[in-house]
Amino acid sequence: MKIKLKQYPGNRLNNTVITVLTILLLFIALTVAVVSGTLDAWDATFLEWVRQLDHPSLMVLARVSYFTGEAEVAVFIVIAGLGFLCWKRYWQEAQVLAISALGVLILIDQILKPWFARIRPAPGLIDVHGKSYPSGHVSGNLMLYLYFSYLIAFHFPKWGTFFYILSTILVALMGWSSLYLNIHWVTDLIGGVCVAYLGFLFCITLLNSISKKYRKF
Repeated sequence: MKIKLKQYPGNRLNNTVITVLTILLLFIALTVAVVSGTLDAWDATFLEWVRQLDHPSLMVLARVSYFTGEAEVAVFIVIAGLGFLCWKRYWQEAQVLAISALGVLILIDQILKPWFARIRPAPGLIDVHGKSYPSGHVSGNLMLYLYFSYLIAFHFPKWGTFFYILSTILVALMGWSSLYLNIHWVTDLIGGVCVAYLGFLFCITLLNSISKKYRKF
């Protein structure tokens, strides 16, 4: 099925452009500070503060929360989402999901992380490989859950707020777990949030461009 781009109201486009530029500037400023080492001391202090709350039950919660954000789980959710959308014949929504999920994966794992090559905290409490900045757990999962929340809010308005809050809590737990397990710096998470929101804005902009029914939402 071909994607046909269509025009939608200028005010919405202008607001989206302003939001994208604002988040992009924040991400650039954060990245400069991370690469220069300006925030290293703050990162280390914050990590020590998180690790002060050492308890077996928190360790279990951290491991479970981190696992829910693993790539294998995210892939399963994407495939299940694609299957459901195709079953309901929401072809355009499925196309946006496929494009955005693949795009954020390539952006984080193949471009940004190798480019910045930031070393993770050591020693980590679980075995994790790869570079640290920005967090793939936060960026990929937050973008994914926000997109699903957007679709739910459109089709079931009464449930929209609930799913946005639920998505935020789930990803916040993933972020906290990566700090508690000593495998990410807090600035990795902030960078991941920036990438996630840019990805989410890309999703809804593309969806509005190819589907008339979403333009007034």
